[in-house]
Amino acid sequence: MRLGPEGFDKIAIIGSAPDSVALAPFEDRSWALWCCSPGAFAVVASKRSDVWFETHRYQPSQPGRSGAPGTQPYFSPEFHAFLRAYPGPVFMSQVHPEIPNSVRIPFEELIRQYGPYHFTSSVSLMLAMAISSRPKALGLWGVDMSATSEWSYQRPGCQHFVGMAQALGIQVVLPPESDLMRHPVIYGLGELHPRHIKLTARLAMFEGRKAALLQQAQQISANLAEVGGAIGDAEYMLANWSDDVEPDPIKAFSLASEFKPAIASPEPTPVGATPAAPVATGEDASTGAEVLNLKKG
Repeated sequence: MRLGPEGFDKIAIIGSAPDSVALAPFEDRSWALWCCSPGAFAVVASKRSDVWFETHRYQPSQPGRSGAPGTQPYFSPEFHAFLRAYPGPVFMSQVHPEIPNSVRIPFEELIRQYGPYHFTSSVSLMLAMAISSRPKALGLWGVDMSATSEWSYQRPGCQHFVGMAQALGIQVVLPPESDLMRHPVIYGLGELHPRHIKLTARLAMFEGRKAALLQQAQQISANLAEVGGAIGDAEYMLANWSDDVEPDPIKAFSLASEFKPAIASPEPTPVGATPAAPVATGEDASTGAEVLNLKKG
């Protein structure tokens, strides 16, 4: 299985951290370029790479169906097509017929050699496989593991294998943009450092400002609801109360057949003429208000 250019003696592991991914030695053919992550695909697809790692469960999205049940958004149709056409080995958790060059990661052999405790990310698996190849040098570009949530537990696994590589005499190359080898603050000791004290105070200040802004946002939300109600009321008044024409309940009713016996059809009034005042006599005297009580039949 070809894992790099002819005669390579160094292995570069390339992730998706934007600070340094573009700094990888794409033009130096003494380096084998091992890449991972859909995030790196956008940068690396147009450059040289020799091996690809996609360790996540394979759940590709079909065109126009991103986010559909049973798919993952990072398996875009473009990334799927890239893996399908990839000329080198594609190491995956399982072999997939859709990916002609897919190769199963040798999990059992890696666990036998290195134990089960430190395989917490794609990069840690890549590091272990690279160490097994015993290169002269091992470099990491686009690998920070700096997110505070998901990757906080992944960084120690990478640090473990970086330390193992150095202990075995393999040169480790890290760009200055990477903070992969930053250790956590030493428990108990770090709290005494002036920088820790200063940053803790700043964090508390920002949290206080955030709480005040959230309170303002809640008040603004309440004010918006109040104004929305006032707008609705004003729109109703504008549509129903913005002229001086008196209501005419008789003309509001349909002159359908069931009402004809109860309502006399008035003589039409010529345009421009003053209508004659109605003359009410006897029981027919009416103000028109009783029309509201008309019943069908």
